[in-house]
Parts: sequence; C-alpha cells; structure tokens
Amino acid sequence: MHPSYPALNVSAVDASVLTRGANVITRYFYADSIPGNKAKVVRVHNTKNGYWVRCNYGKNLSGQSLLKWMPSDALALG
Repeated sequence: MHPSYPALNVSAVDASVLTRGANVITRYFYADSIPGNKAKVVRVHNTKNGYWVRCNYGKNLSGQSLLKWMPSDALALG
C-alpha cells in the first residue's frame, strides 16, 4: 500500500463473475494505478497464482490504450 493513496473500503471482486467488458475499479495502489481508477475488463487469465485481469484504463493523449495486467484481488466491480 502506498501512503499517499489510501485503499478503498470495498471488497474484492470474485474472479468467476469477471467477463470481457465488465466495469471495474482499482481497490488499492498497484502498478501505478491509483485507487478509484475505472477500467474495462479486456481479458481474464487463470494462472497457478490466481486470476489476472487485463484492464483498459482508457486512452492517453496520443490515443494509445492504457492496458495493464492486474491481480483480481486489486479490483472491485465498479
């Protein structure tokens, strides 16, 4: 957890309900994604270390998509 970005008081999403196009928010500071950032699910991948979710956080000023792999426990439905 990052001291400048307090975690949101919401429960983690159950990875079994995540599907392509679902809206999620970041629960805590992870990989430069601050709490409260909204994203759309692009892909869900099951690994031996749990579910990882490819999220699209929108586009930057150049029009490139801001894609990030996030662990499912870092996300909540939004």
